[in-house]
Amino acid sequence: MTVVTGAGGQLGIELARRLDAQTAVTLNRPQLDITDARLVERTLGEIAPRLIIHAAAATNVDGCERDRAEAYRINAVGTWNVARAAARAGAAMVYVSTNYVFDGKKLGPYLEYDDASPLSAYGWTKLHGERAARQVVDRLYVVRTSWLYSRWGHNFLSRLTNLDASDGPLRYVGDQVANPTNAGDLAAAILELSTTEAFGVHHLVNEGATSWYGWAAAVLAGLGRADIALEEISADEFPRAAAVPTNAELANETARAVGVTLRPWSDALTAHLREVAA
Repeated sequence: MTVVTGAGGQLGIELARRLDAQTAVTLNRPQLDITDARLVERTLGEIAPRLIIHAAAATNVDGCERDRAEAYRINAVGTWNVARAAARAGAAMVYVSTNYVFDGKKLGPYLEYDDASPLSAYGWTKLHGERAARQVVDRLYVVRTSWLYSRWGHNFLSRLTNLDASDGPLRYVGDQVANPTNAGDLAAAILELSTTEAFGVHHLVNEGATSWYGWAAAVLAGLGRADIALEEISADEFPRAAAVPTNAELANETARAVGVTLRPWSDALTAHLREVAA
């Protein structure tokens, strides 16, 4: 039996679409509050899973900065609770982490075992989640990903798909880069990786990187929205509660070694826009 936490999120929905309901249990936040240790222990103990994909998290980067205690409670302590339940059940575990564990100062993409040094509460609490899971789960996949999007919920793309020409000019940062990653592609890669027993740290992202500005330009071009004005700005012109890495590009090296790869981000985006328009 496979269990997915955070089933109401973008990744959770895509995982559920690819799993057999007869052999998987998907749990959203109302069904499983991961910060309730006793509830987690009881619920997962009754299910007795062979694999837990832990996708539940506090992912609002600026929100985590404004409420660091809550971010820690969900991303670190909540992960500890799930990891302990996985260990008791003898289950393998996938912990979904983030490119924001890095400080963005490296030239070139980050590899799986580059030193982590987060700039934000979000990055720190997700890194603490990685460490908490490592303490108690032997059969652990740490999967770091980046700039996730899908057709579900509110995300970067959903804000760009229903614009009026009067909504411009749009202003997006051009000096922060990462890998835009399709949630469906990530879900498929996680499920493939989980069969390999290649435990450890993996970067699962669509290949290649761009800036927020470059991503927005690609989306608008794909939608045929030449009527929307777009301006490139610097990060200094867009103050945020949380510090964001300048370079948060990830390279997939360890998963690639066992045959798990994702397509280029531009190909994934083109396919996504075609699917949304259908």
